[in-house]
Amino acid sequence: MLEMANKALIRKLHFKDGLSIRRLAKDFGYARQTIRKALETSEIPTYTRKIPYVSPVLNPVIPIIKEWLQSDRNAPAKQRHTAAQIYRRLVNEYDFTGGESTVRRFVRQLRLEWQELTPPSSIPLEFELGEYAQFDWGEAFIDLNGKRTKVMLFCMRLLYSRKIFLKIFPHQRQEALFQGHADSFSYFGGVPKTIIYDNMKTAVKKVLEGTKREEQLSFVQFRTHYLFDAQFCAPAKGNEKGQVEKLVQTSRSQFLVPVPNVTSIQEVNTYLLEQCDRYENHSVPRSKETVGERFLEEQKELLPLPDRHTCGRKLEVTVNTLSLVTFETNMYSVPTRYSGRKDVLLYAYVDQIDILIGSQVIASHSRTYDRHQEVFELDHYLDELERKPRAIEHARPLKSTPLPAVYKAFHQETLKQYGHAKELIRVLKLHREFPAHLIEVAIQQSTDEHLFTCDAVKQFIYQVHHPAITKPHPLHYHGTAKVNVKPPSLDLYDQLLKKGSVLH
Repeated sequence: MLEMANKALIRKLHFKDGLSIRRLAKDFGYARQTIRKALETSEIPTYTRKIPYVSPVLNPVIPIIKEWLQSDRNAPAKQRHTAAQIYRRLVNEYDFTGGESTVRRFVRQLRLEWQELTPPSSIPLEFELGEYAQFDWGEAFIDLNGKRTKVMLFCMRLLYSRKIFLKIFPHQRQEALFQGHADSFSYFGGVPKTIIYDNMKTAVKKVLEGTKREEQLSFVQFRTHYLFDAQFCAPAKGNEKGQVEKLVQTSRSQFLVPVPNVTSIQEVNTYLLEQCDRYENHSVPRSKETVGERFLEEQKELLPLPDRHTCGRKLEVTVNTLSLVTFETNMYSVPTRYSGRKDVLLYAYVDQIDILIGSQVIASHSRTYDRHQEVFELDHYLDELERKPRAIEHARPLKSTPLPAVYKAFHQETLKQYGHAKELIRVLKLHREFPAHLIEVAIQQSTDEHLFTCDAVKQFIYQVHHPAITKPHPLHYHGTAKVNVKPPSLDLYDQLLKKGSVLH
C-alpha cells in the first residue's frame, strides 16, 4: 500500500514540477495504475480487504452459533445462551479448539448487527450544590484477629463535590444502613437533599410501576427525621448511580489492598476515615478545583443536621420464664422481675442490644453475631438467687461470668462456716453501688481478717470509699462555767424503812 509521504511527494512532483506518470512510475517503482490513483485524491490511503477473512477454526461453527442465538429469541430472558455457554457447548458437543475470546468477540459483533445490543453511551451530567448523593454497599474482606472475614463496605458520595464517606460493617442489615447514614451525615456536617439508591430490601418493600416504590416504614421514618428524599434506580440498572459504583471499586482496590490485618473493625474504620480526609486533595474531573475546595461550597447548601435519630431495628419480644428474650437465635437476659412480660421492645444496633419496657431501658448487652448463644448479665439474677441460694452451684449466669479468684475463696469459706451462699450473693449485689476494683480489694481485706460476711466487706469498702463515715472527726466540747451538783441525801429513805419495821 502506498505510504502517505510517498503519495504527497508524487502529487507534488506531478502537479508542481510537471513529471509524467511514466517517469514517476519508473522513479518510485510503482505501477502506473498506482500512480494514477495517488493523483486522483489527497485522502490518506486505507487498506480495504477484498476477500472476506476466513477463520478455519470459527467459520465451520458460525451457522451453529447463529442457529442457537435465533432459537434464544423464543426462550425466557434469563435462560438464553451467553457467549461463555456457547463456547462450552461448542467444546463439549463439536470438539471446538478455538479460544473463548474468539467466540465472545464474534457473538458480540453478531448481536450488534442484529441490533440486540445497544452500543454503550452516556450523557454528561452536572449536579447542583447539596442536591444529590449516591449510596451503595460493597463486599470486602479483612483479616480480623488472624481470620479472613467478609465485611460490608458502606459507601456514600456527594455528587457535586465528590466528597466520600466509607465505613466497614459486619453486615448490611437495616441497623447498619441507618448507622452508616447517621455517621455520614455527621461527617459531612449536613444532609444531602436527595440520595440515590438501588432497590435494597432494607429500604424498599415492593417495586411498583415505573419509578414508584413502596418503602419500608422504618426507612420512611428515618428519612423523614433527616428530611431527605430517596430516589431509586430502575431494577438491574446500577449505572444510574455510577459515581458510587466506581467508589466501591476504587476504595476496595486502593484502600483495602493488601487485605487489612486488624484486631477490631473500629481499627479499619479509623483508617478509612483518614483516607476520606485525604481524598479531599483529589481533583474534581473536568475542573481545576479539588474535592476539598468544592466541598467547602457544597457543605453550606446541605440540609441542617438534626438531633441524631435512633439507628436501631425495633422488634417486639417476649421474656420467657428464664428471664431471656430471643433475637436472631441468640438469647439476652433481663432482670428476673420482668419474667413473662410480653410488652417488651428490643432495639438491635450494630454493636448493642437494648431491651425496653415503654421508654425505660431494662437491659443492655453487647451484640453477638454467633448463633445459639446465651448472653447473661449476672446482676439480673441476683435477687432471685438470694431467694433460692441453693441454685447458685448450677446457675448458668454465674458459671458464664468470670469472677476473680478472691471471690471464689470467699465463697468457699462462707460455705464452710454458714452452709449457704447468701453472703456471696449479697457481696455480688454490692456491684450496684461500688466500683468492682474497690469490692475486690475489700473482699481480700475481709478474707485476711477472717471476716466472711457481706457487712465486713462493706465496712472495708467504706474505709476506702467513705473514710469520713468510718473515721469521724473527734468531738470537742466547749463548756462555760463549772457546774457543782449537791449529792442527794438518802436519810429519808432510811426513815421510811424503819417505820415499816415498827408496823410489823
